[in-house]
Amino acid sequence: MTEKTRKGYVEDKASEQPPVAGQPSPPPAPSGLTPPWLADDAQLALSLKKGKQPLSHRRWPGEPVPPVTESRFQRLNSEMLSRYQPVQPLVWSYEACLPEWQQAIAQAIRWTEAEAADDSLTPLAMAALTRLWKSDGSELQDEIVQRYGIEYATEVVLARQNIAVWQQTYCPPHIAFSHPDQSKNNFSSDACNDFDLRLRKHLSLAEDRIWQRCADRLVAALPAVPLYRQPFIALLLPERPEVANAVAARCAGPRNLPSREWLKAVATDPAALASLERDRELDIFTDRAGSEVICENRHGYAACAALLREQGIAAISRLTPYAHREGCGSLVGQINHPQAIRLLLLAADKSKAAWLRVERFARKFPEAALAALAELLALPEPPPWPGDRPVDNKQLQAREERWRTLLQTLLARDPQLAGRVRPWLSDRALKQLTPRPQSSPSLVAASKDLPAILLTPPWRREKKKAAIPRFDLPALEVPPQERWLPGEQEALAAQRPARYFNNLPFAERLRLKGGYRLLKELGFEEEAWFFKQVILEGRVDDFVQASSSQEPALLAGEAALAAGDGAALIQAWRQHLKHSDFSTSTWNLWLLAHLPRRMALECWHAIHEEGFNHVGADYLFSVLGLDALPTLPLALQRQPHLLFPVLIHFGATTLAQPVARAWLRLQAHSLLARQWLLQWPEHAAVALIPLAFGKAGEDREAAINALRLLYQQGHAGLLQAVTRRWDAPQLWPALEQWLNQTPQDHYPARIPKAPDFWQPARWRRPRLKSNDRPLPDEALEIIGEMLRFSRGDRVYCGLKEVKAACQPQTLAAFAWDMFSAWQNAAAPSKENWVFPALWYFGDESTVRDLTPLILAWPQESKSARAASGLNVLARIGSDMALLQLHHIAGRAKSRPLRESAARYLQEAAKARGLSAAQLEDRLTPTLGLDDPQALTFDFGPRRFTVKFNESLQPIVYDQQGVRQKALPRLRAEDDPTRGAEALARLKGLKKDAAQVAKRLLPHLENALRYARRWSLSEFQALFIDHPLTRHLTPRLLWGLYAPEEPQRLLRAFRVAAEGEFCDEHDEPFTLPPEALTGLVHPLEMDAASRAAFGQIFADYELIPPFRQLARCTVQLTPEEAQGCRLERWQGKTTTSGQLLGLRAWGWRQSSELSFCYPLPPYQLILQISPGLNYYQVDARQKQEFQSITLYRDGKPAPFSPLSPRALSEALSAAEIIFRERSAT
Repeated sequence: MTEKTRKGYVEDKASEQPPVAGQPSPPPAPSGLTPPWLADDAQLALSLKKGKQPLSHRRWPGEPVPPVTESRFQRLNSEMLSRYQPVQPLVWSYEACLPEWQQAIAQAIRWTEAEAADDSLTPLAMAALTRLWKSDGSELQDEIVQRYGIEYATEVVLARQNIAVWQQTYCPPHIAFSHPDQSKNNFSSDACNDFDLRLRKHLSLAEDRIWQRCADRLVAALPAVPLYRQPFIALLLPERPEVANAVAARCAGPRNLPSREWLKAVATDPAALASLERDRELDIFTDRAGSEVICENRHGYAACAALLREQGIAAISRLTPYAHREGCGSLVGQINHPQAIRLLLLAADKSKAAWLRVERFARKFPEAALAALAELLALPEPPPWPGDRPVDNKQLQAREERWRTLLQTLLARDPQLAGRVRPWLSDRALKQLTPRPQSSPSLVAASKDLPAILLTPPWRREKKKAAIPRFDLPALEVPPQERWLPGEQEALAAQRPARYFNNLPFAERLRLKGGYRLLKELGFEEEAWFFKQVILEGRVDDFVQASSSQEPALLAGEAALAAGDGAALIQAWRQHLKHSDFSTSTWNLWLLAHLPRRMALECWHAIHEEGFNHVGADYLFSVLGLDALPTLPLALQRQPHLLFPVLIHFGATTLAQPVARAWLRLQAHSLLARQWLLQWPEHAAVALIPLAFGKAGEDREAAINALRLLYQQGHAGLLQAVTRRWDAPQLWPALEQWLNQTPQDHYPARIPKAPDFWQPARWRRPRLKSNDRPLPDEALEIIGEMLRFSRGDRVYCGLKEVKAACQPQTLAAFAWDMFSAWQNAAAPSKENWVFPALWYFGDESTVRDLTPLILAWPQESKSARAASGLNVLARIGSDMALLQLHHIAGRAKSRPLRESAARYLQEAAKARGLSAAQLEDRLTPTLGLDDPQALTFDFGPRRFTVKFNESLQPIVYDQQGVRQKALPRLRAEDDPTRGAEALARLKGLKKDAAQVAKRLLPHLENALRYARRWSLSEFQALFIDHPLTRHLTPRLLWGLYAPEEPQRLLRAFRVAAEGEFCDEHDEPFTLPPEALTGLVHPLEMDAASRAAFGQIFADYELIPPFRQLARCTVQLTPEEAQGCRLERWQGKTTTSGQLLGLRAWGWRQSSELSFCYPLPPYQLILQISPGLNYYQVDARQKQEFQSITLYRDGKPAPFSPLSPRALSEALSAAEIIFRERSAT
């Protein structure tokens, strides 16, 4: 103890903690009452995460620093050699440093070379040594304090702020010392490193006189410290907040000094804190790992805990930008005070976890939560949104609705709560405590009118269903099997990444490429972009030399490859990840599958055991087959979205339980789970029957549901045969009894509790079809219970009775209000049963409202929710739903979302027995217009009708036939109910029609461009009988084509208003049943026929939705047709903007110097100059056309075999561009 005292330590007096001084006194309580929360000057008692402690303070120094027993200085030389391996021998550069620093650096270098325990190092030399070591660990600081004392360590920390070390690996390799710039160094300069911050711990334990000298020295040296490092010196002195206040004043202004954000952890002056308010770039109160663009922070949680301990309630307001994070939010969530919950409420929109933290706080401290909610809702203007991101009124309204719902939930949960809080609320806040009027109508449906399920549901009856008997059944095995359809494995082998890595045997690949390149191809690469754009594209040889690396991990990896040792290769991978701080390395399974089989399997198992990143799992399974099966259950737990599609190829008892759980709960995988169960019924039955008679829980429920599916799909005999394998005579009768239960008895033994957001009395109510009366409250509660029975894609059968009894549009409105409430409650995942309710009760309005959310969710890191939304659209399955899936597949920013939507469309086409093109023809919803009254909108005394123009825009006419310039507005004399419903329907029709036209018109023009043909029955269904497209059909010119020659026009016709088919003489005729129909291209007709039809369309004032008869056409001369190169536009110029317009005609940019137009099996290539950089487009830049060349199989080919129509459609884009330019 005497030695420690000499170094500046005193005994730990953590138990003697005086109250915090300098805090404002609390305001007097009204009428002498004590508020039901902490006083404003209360000392906060916080529970910290395991292994975490606040930053130390002299009042709370914490445990003494343990003595250092193993010196790190003795390992300095050997560690430096490995750290600076590329610079061998070590070459030093410090001539640019100040003279005193040159001497200190030379001393430090001599010390490393001698490895002597020399105590004569100056603080400057020690600072250079610690920088050279590149170790910011606290252990090194502890050893320095133990060896030299706290005052010496203080001088070292100050000196470290003025020296930096750089490792240059080129021109020639050397290690350079330099002085940091006074304004900024690099992003790591904003880091709060362990070495410097450890001094705060030692200072908090020091005796008073030592601490005073060190503090004075730190303050006196501040002017010499670079400005961006001064906040870290202030952080060492929490006992003297005036230092932080002064540094904040010096750092104030527009200068880019992210490190000043750390002053928030110490400063107390309001003016200083105001100047720091917008600093939030470093997120200082959050622990995080380092990355390529931001430094690591291991002290955020500790700094936040220390701030709250030292400054109490007064510190809460400065935590606004950080409260949505787990660390800061968990600390603030322990403080029973309205300011704490106010902070959490303002941050709750940042993440789902942040809102769940608010709900936990409200349950734990309801008085403080109610007070904060009431005051927030009483504000005349919405409180500011945390951060700088702009928000719109819709977001503010959603936030206010969420707060109001929570307030009403608190009041409903505890009727006496308002009375306990009322004395501390403002007059405006008191008005918010009035319960919100609910939607309980005065006249609801009588019991006799309700369906039976809403009167006496089976789970509420006294007589309960029989309990499941227990059988102790041992596990049985069925040999695993593998099944691939013809061509599936070949298709995987032919995909783009696979074909680069399956072209050589492993031994030959290793011999030709060498171990270093092979490791790079396997994924030993830190840069994600290089892995994706170079390695997976098979271009590693163009970028990576064959020479070996000196990195130990790669050397070990090369040795493992040569020895065929999978365990050693995995160990090399671990070493590789440890070597890189920011590694995103990913295993390339397309290549791993072709390593020696035992080696590949060892690596594959370790990849999933340790959770390494990987790509190409489906291909690996197609190569390794059943040998890779033991790892599949573990892999499925880690990455179900990637590996669930692979399951269908393997039958194994180990897969039955996860598949049954997916069939029960996972909407995104329910179709694949069902397919697996029906494809491998024996494996499923053997594995699931013991679970069905085992311990109660989700596994048993999942097993029973899966076995019931097998029973209902005709596998009763198989199930009975499987039960005999256990030699238990009562097993099959017991199982059959359960599988034969009536559907109404398929409910869980424990009825799920209603969540907080379930408040149906505030939502639009379902109405009965029989008398238009809304359902009563008790019926709504029963509906909620049935909805909570829903699992995956299955809904309780009682909901069918509800759906049959209630008006569809009211059920859809009810379901959408429920879904909105779920979203406002932070979308708790355990309540995902709202999605089955949405597709089961949803209609076109649901599709319309859900699609924008699905498109937005991936950008908000809600990809799983977007996947569930896609499943809702697919399950609704209407033409409008499929149209929106098609829209998402083509326009979504998220690639996985586009691919998922495309898969749903493929499944829909397969289910309907259609090709992709046929399905796209049918993606035109009727919009409800098959109802004769659908185009009539009744406002009561007023009535309006709708017609469609050539662009499918709805045009509104009044009762006198006068066209309205805009949608009608409600008037006082209108019937309030019918008028509101009619206006909502009219707005929906306008919105839906615009969405349909946006797809349909280009689709029809593409049908003209690419010569799409339809049978007579398809033509009748798609364009004559369809209630929406029939408005366009008379405006277009149609043709009859020979079935054996679909490109040969037999006769052109139009569709008259009466539905007749008329020729160019406007004479009606009958279409032959065997002919094909299509849109006529002008090049298919002679000039007389074009003129005749043009006159007829003009006489009837029929405007086409796009150019057809007047279409721009291009025909080649005989000389041009025999050649392969077209030069008629060569040398002409246009702009980059107009050039990009070629994409609207089917061209695509194939390189910076060319555009491509596909004409399978040909390709047209347009050369341009000087070229168009896609990422830096100047729309006004001049571009010159070069030649247009036709290629087939990579070789020039003559134009003559091409259809004149197809060639004209390709070339007319260029003709239109230069025609428009010549006109201007």
